[in-house]
Amino acid sequence: MDIRMIVTDLDGTLLRSDKTISERTLRAFERCRAKGIIIGAATARSENSARKYLDMLAPDIIISNGGATARCFGEIVCKNVLDPQTVSGIIGMCKRFQPDGEITVEAEDGYYWNYKEKPPADSDYAYALYSDFSNFEHSAYKITAELENEEDMHRIAAAFPSCGCLSFTGEIWRRFAVKCADKVSALKKISERLGVSAENIAAFGDDHNDVEMLEYCGIGVAMGNAADEAKRAANVICGTNDSDGLAEFIEQKILKRSPVAKNEMFRNRV
Repeated sequence: MDIRMIVTDLDGTLLRSDKTISERTLRAFERCRAKGIIIGAATARSENSARKYLDMLAPDIIISNGGATARCFGEIVCKNVLDPQTVSGIIGMCKRFQPDGEITVEAEDGYYWNYKEKPPADSDYAYALYSDFSNFEHSAYKITAELENEEDMHRIAAAFPSCGCLSFTGEIWRRFAVKCADKVSALKKISERLGVSAENIAAFGDDHNDVEMLEYCGIGVAMGNAADEAKRAANVICGTNDSDGLAEFIEQKILKRSPVAKNEMFRNRV
């Protein structure tokens, strides 16, 4: 393998279930950096909520808000926002379908949340601003909302032509953003800008919003704990996020430049 760039999802992939990054994983990325490999993070989180993890990883590329925003060596290369009217309309429909549901909006001027309890000071979301979303007039990178029925999510997205949507495995949180705001679209722009071919990129992920990124890259690696859809999209399945699966794959396959077989189960840890 001639891997020139590694892009990793955060939650469920780089992060353990307790929201820590192992020292082994950080060392593996440092060894990659020393070999000149470009390091990227691609997350559904905003940069603010991912800040402490990004500070630890120090990636060259940051794809955040699920692809609505992206930076490449500090330069903004993607910025996709829903207009205020669309944001207001989506919120209104979410409230109608799930009157008691929580909603978050990653707006250009802050992160708004109708939380039932204020996030603790040490939370990744301590910076959240409370809003009941009445007369809310802000553009936004993304909206997430609690919706028990996935069909309601599709009904809402269908009402706004510019809007795309997705669900997260094992959750009732649904995400709404500009249709083209996804991880793979941002990664394509970045790889073209840097002159790195898709076949020279390794991507790691675990959920539905990682599928297209795993398919696009030369080596798509699904975690052992990944959703079935992500595993089907990947070339390889490695160990789980709690067993240093990502670090082990990097050590054995990328740093040693060992060949990878299509559909290989790395050390059969699934």
